[in-house]
Amino acid sequence: MSRILFSLTPITGHVRPALPVVRALVDAGHDVVVHTGTKFASAVAATGATAAPVVHGRDLDDAELDTWSAAHGAPEPGVKRLQWDVLHHFLGPVPGDLADLEAVVVDWRPDVVVTDTTGIAGALLARRHGIPSVQLTVTPLPVSSRDTAPFGTGLQPPRTGLQALRYRLLDAFIKRVVFKDAQRKALALVDDAGVERPAGFFLDWMPTFATRVLHLSVPSLEYPRSDLPANVETVGAVLPRGVDLFEPPVWWRDVLAAKADGRPVVLVTQGTVATDPSRLLYPAVEALTGTRALVVLTTGTAEPEDVFADELPANVRAARFVPFEQLLPLVDVMVTNGGFGGVQQALAAGVPLVVAGRTEDKAEVGARVAWAGVGVALRTDPTTDATTTQAVADGVRRVLEEPSFARRAQELAAEYARYDAVARVVEVVEGLAGEQASATEAAAA
Repeated sequence: MSRILFSLTPITGHVRPALPVVRALVDAGHDVVVHTGTKFASAVAATGATAAPVVHGRDLDDAELDTWSAAHGAPEPGVKRLQWDVLHHFLGPVPGDLADLEAVVVDWRPDVVVTDTTGIAGALLARRHGIPSVQLTVTPLPVSSRDTAPFGTGLQPPRTGLQALRYRLLDAFIKRVVFKDAQRKALALVDDAGVERPAGFFLDWMPTFATRVLHLSVPSLEYPRSDLPANVETVGAVLPRGVDLFEPPVWWRDVLAAKADGRPVVLVTQGTVATDPSRLLYPAVEALTGTRALVVLTTGTAEPEDVFADELPANVRAARFVPFEQLLPLVDVMVTNGGFGGVQQALAAGVPLVVAGRTEDKAEVGARVAWAGVGVALRTDPTTDATTTQAVADGVRRVLEEPSFARRAQELAAEYARYDAVARVVEVVEGLAGEQASATEAAAA
């Protein structure tokens, strides 16, 4: 039996993909501790793992991120907001989280540390104590490459030498100007942790810090890179199958009837972080009201009656949450703000997409959806990140009318089915734990 420590950013899209791995490791007989937010304590306990409390870190419900940010002086969406988010949400919690993790190590030295894409504290802890670590990516792969545009811009790979040159200049500007303060802050965190400074840009430290980087996606949804570090491996997506209880909403038969009648079923989902309904839900309802489609809304963190004061249109149904495992097989197109987990669930079910969002990693998600030919990415307002009624209407119409999107989504569904991400992650973690145990025994001898 090995001791495995998970350090997970307390955001739904970061925690949920890790929980099936946690459960599999527990079932295999390993002792697992998970450090993440209080919101996820019951979900962690349900896996059989132990939840490590957040004492010094920031225990913030991800549904309250926008409210917390506004209360702490965050600017409106745009470059300045991106700079602010990186400093306050990505780097800001690191010292507190690191202190919490240190307390775990004092009482219970792990054999392996597992982190998510933004798990800097866990990566620093592992590096400081010489513990092997695994980083699970829950976003599009953010590693820089000569074959891609700078991460976060939402630009697809260069098609010409001139475009590649422009991207290199843009990359230099982003790293040396836009994220100058963040780079300085990241280096200070490394110094404070007593860890040797890695070379390069802080967003590229992932393969340097982690022993293994396991990308939770499939090759067809990720840009090819000729210079990908050798310790990065694409392992498929972790899909939350069998995780959520399914109690059919009162209108569930309407969905079944629409499918039987050949009516298109359109799913509109707001996600769990960027939850302002004016960005996507309201424009989508207006765009699809009165159409032949049956529209299913999932409102995420709020009940439908709190989001829509008036009665919903006759062809619209709504619930706070419906397990996608049950719903997606009945859906013809999903309209989403671009959460990476939801997008991959849709594609694993063969559902094409309309993506409208550019905050967090969503510009990169939308760009990959368009690049892979599995859907369309809509423009959003540069200040509010809201889409328009016309854009949603045009996007849904195009995806429903052009069969190439559904055909390509089915191809990716077959690709997802060829992977067993949980089994591969467990195999890698157990392998590293075994190597660590052997090294410890050799040192003791």
